[in-house]
Amino acid sequence: MSVWKKLNQQDVFVSTYVARKLWTIQAHNSGVKMLPANDQSAIEDYIIDKDTKYTGDLALDSGSYSKLVHSSIKQLYYTNFDSGSGSIIETGSFDNHLESSFTSASRFLSSSAIVYSIPRNKIGTHIEPATFNLGGVGYITDQEDYVPSYENDYVERTKLMIDDGEGVLRERHLSNPIIGNVVYSHGQVVITDPSLISYYTGEPDHQFSYKSNLPIYTHNFNIKISDYEFNHTFNPTAQKNKTVTVSDIGNFVNQSGELANNITGSAFQPYVTTVGLYNDANQLIAVGKLSQPLPKSANTEMTIQVKLDI
Repeated sequence: MSVWKKLNQQDVFVSTYVARKLWTIQAHNSGVKMLPANDQSAIEDYIIDKDTKYTGDLALDSGSYSKLVHSSIKQLYYTNFDSGSGSIIETGSFDNHLESSFTSASRFLSSSAIVYSIPRNKIGTHIEPATFNLGGVGYITDQEDYVPSYENDYVERTKLMIDDGEGVLRERHLSNPIIGNVVYSHGQVVITDPSLISYYTGEPDHQFSYKSNLPIYTHNFNIKISDYEFNHTFNPTAQKNKTVTVSDIGNFVNQSGELANNITGSAFQPYVTTVGLYNDANQLIAVGKLSQPLPKSANTEMTIQVKLDI
């Protein structure tokens, strides 16, 4: 038998924490889109030719425009940067979604690029900086090879792209030249190095590894019970049984409403096993089970805390 208690506003609050999940996914079966970007001038060249289409889930349909992809990433991420030096232009008026103040001289965009677009449901709010790498699977044995601190030893031995934590991609070592950029908040990976563009165009299916960020909102309910509250039980199992005779039906056992003799003593206290949360319309919205029955104290106050993650 349940008992009711209305919670006050100060007994309910919301807290948050960020869950960081490590992803290791293959591009061809994960929803990752690979888009070529090419700064072509002729309108008839905007549409990807059928001979340059990719197969499988990375296939580009006839509505994919390499020119528009190039124009989009240029305006979003490279407008304020000099195409020759990669340095930021102080007079630039565009928001290029800088991932760090250290990216002032680290964005280059030539006439072509490759864009990997990772779905939002696989990055959460953003990719965790310094956790992204792109490449096939290999086993690293050389001490000089770069191994991300969050990962194990299985990473790509050749054509490995690593993230320096400032939104800059480099090949294999943090001391190597810039080969692209990763925009953590958008889940966009842009390869700008000409030799790597050719390599990844011929081998579009690669393994990605990174950590996503997803805020978890925890609704906290503090159920405060005073020493004088809920010290009796009306659970049917705690009531005396009585036999009722009804004509044409016969005898059946019913609860009398009186407490059984073994629980009427002053030392008996009920146990709490389950907490249900109801809305203002008295609709049950959540049920919490205690790990073990909790005896209700008749001498001290107690608080049962319920946490609901959403």
